[in-house]
Amino acid sequence: MPQCADAIVTGFVKSPVLLRRSLAPLLQLKQEGVLRSITCVTWDCTEIDPFVAPLADIPGVSLVRVPQPAVQGAGNQRGVAYQVRNLDMALSRVAGEDPLVLKLRPDLVVNAHFLRGKIANFDTLCAVDDSQSAWGVKMPKPALQHKIWIPWADSNQPFFYEDAMFLGRKKDLRKLVTPLTREDMEILGDPLCGQFAHVVRYARIFVPRYPLFADYLRNYRYFVNDFDYRREIVPHLLNDGFFWHVLIAHAWILYSQFHVDAGRQGDISFYANNVNPNADWSNPDSLKNAPPYDYIDKWREGTKPGAAMPSVQRSYGRLADDAWQSAFFTCELPDFPQATLKKLLKNIAECRDGRLRGIERDFYRSTAALHRRFWPPQEPGIARSA
Repeated sequence: MPQCADAIVTGFVKSPVLLRRSLAPLLQLKQEGVLRSITCVTWDCTEIDPFVAPLADIPGVSLVRVPQPAVQGAGNQRGVAYQVRNLDMALSRVAGEDPLVLKLRPDLVVNAHFLRGKIANFDTLCAVDDSQSAWGVKMPKPALQHKIWIPWADSNQPFFYEDAMFLGRKKDLRKLVTPLTREDMEILGDPLCGQFAHVVRYARIFVPRYPLFADYLRNYRYFVNDFDYRREIVPHLLNDGFFWHVLIAHAWILYSQFHVDAGRQGDISFYANNVNPNADWSNPDSLKNAPPYDYIDKWREGTKPGAAMPSVQRSYGRLADDAWQSAFFTCELPDFPQATLKKLLKNIAECRDGRLRGIERDFYRSTAALHRRFWPPQEPGIARSA
């Protein structure tokens, strides 16, 4: 029987034209039998009624309005709470024990042929090797039963992945319904830490098996996503032995638990609010395509697959496919000795015995010091700009 999936579309978009463009490929795939259902899930507040109303005229799409959670705090804090709640509500509307689920937003337009391939070949593209052995080193058990497809990930910002769109088994995607802690919300209160909304949702899945990421989350404010700061911090990170343990552990998780592929230019277009703050939503052709989809082939070429360093030396190490992480575990790298890789993997696999505790402590101390030099403490009442 051919593979099929259920599509859940979360949120709303201000342009009825863009809404129709976003849903058109999904309706085509539903007509072909590739999608079993298309369900749009958004809030029941009256303020968004004008943006949701066009769905009534689109046959084949089910609309579900759910109560908007009462969330306090800054924009990033509210945003991640809304995303988690919306995903929870949307997954609950998908019938069956463990169906394949495609999640996306209505400001994403995806090529139907590209999506068809991901769904039809999911069992091959997203199979998990239960042996979990890397160059003879036994790694922790997989946290996911099947890989999750994501369009992009970062090589040098662990768990900074696309969260507007993904494909996976319902059982695995349920793990992205993240219970947010008070510490998480405090970090999200920093206007420079917006990307933590992506990171915390993915990383939390793997912390129990990879405890070296626990302090990475607690100290995430030291890894803010400011371009000038990234130019300073990346060389610092790559000169630290503990960070290489973090980076290799993350590369292994990407290799063993995710399928990364953004296709080619034009396969995915994402007209996100944050890159169109003053947009004319009545004219979708005037909207800007969000990075990395605006120059996806350049991001792919810049990775220099088959080598370790070119990607991680970039201020932003966007990965548009599986080539970079796969190379670590399938071939000899010209710029990363395999003997070193095996030592790092063994330390990662056995880090619960405390062997990394000293260099981990020193790493966060030195990174905190760099952060203070770049972002000096400010006088009370002076807000830091984003």
